[in-house]
Amino acid sequence: MKKLQLSIVTLVLVLLVVIGIWLSTGIYTLKTDGGEQGVILRFGAYVRTDEQAGLKWHLPYPIETVEIIRAATVRTLEIGYRTESVGSSTGSSTFTAVPEESLMITGDENLVNTETVIQYRIKNVHDFLFKVDDPLGSLRIVAESAIRRVVASHKLDDVLTDQKDVVQTEIRDDLQAICEEYNLGIEITKVALQSVYAPTEVTEAFDDVIKAREDMARYINEARKTSNEIVPAAEGLAQEILNQALSYKEKRIAEAKGDVENFKQVLQRYVLGKEVTRTRMYLEVMESVLPAARVYIMKDNGDTLKYLPLDGSGATNTTGSSIVNGAAVPPLIP
Repeated sequence: MKKLQLSIVTLVLVLLVVIGIWLSTGIYTLKTDGGEQGVILRFGAYVRTDEQAGLKWHLPYPIETVEIIRAATVRTLEIGYRTESVGSSTGSSTFTAVPEESLMITGDENLVNTETVIQYRIKNVHDFLFKVDDPLGSLRIVAESAIRRVVASHKLDDVLTDQKDVVQTEIRDDLQAICEEYNLGIEITKVALQSVYAPTEVTEAFDDVIKAREDMARYINEARKTSNEIVPAAEGLAQEILNQALSYKEKRIAEAKGDVENFKQVLQRYVLGKEVTRTRMYLEVMESVLPAARVYIMKDNGDTLKYLPLDGSGATNTTGSSIVNGAAVPPLIP
């Protein structure tokens, strides 16, 4: 009897241990690192998604299972190349080109190899797992398609340098629209053109084009530098000439106005006494003219009378003539 009871107790304990182990298969943990989310499946069918971090439990296996997805982790998709090894302090990364993915044609009918890296994260775990059979494979196909379409709508120069940022943004927007249309549950965070280069067959011509473009940019910069040196100096000289012209203009206007006012005053005096004003003006003119004139005294018959000035203001010049009040007169004949 005791053996039977002992057997029953042992069996119960074993059953409890087995049940405990079985129940423990439903315990799982979600971490905040990477934004982990748990997708609960009941006999393979979707039940719910746990997004809160912490210790969780679902019905034990095989009733329910959980698939933990790091939704916030940024993942990388490489188009046109593959990373063979990641670089370290002792060596650099190694890459392998995939020409069948990278070789494309631009809008101006140039062949070019375009190596692109796409960064994405899982936005909707349910859609990512259940709406598409192979979400990552589908993402690679639509990404290559979007890159080819955008590259084919731009010129070679746009893809290389001039509009590279615009091309990357257009690829990201186009790819995001396709992901939403297909319900991939993926958010494209960044698209970067890692390397854009010509096929081996046209590398030499391609390098010549790049060199010509660099020379063009250098000549433009030199021209701008020269322009920045000459234009300010020319503008300064032009402003100086303009200021001088304006100053001369103001001076001439002021002088003209002064002459006008003086003429008006003379006119007023002339109107009040025409004869007196006429005589005064005549005397003023003679006063300014006669000191610099030669003085000759004429006889009735037209001969010149030679005389010696006795007012003490004359001086004999080197020619024998005298200077009287600034006027040179002929020398005296003995």
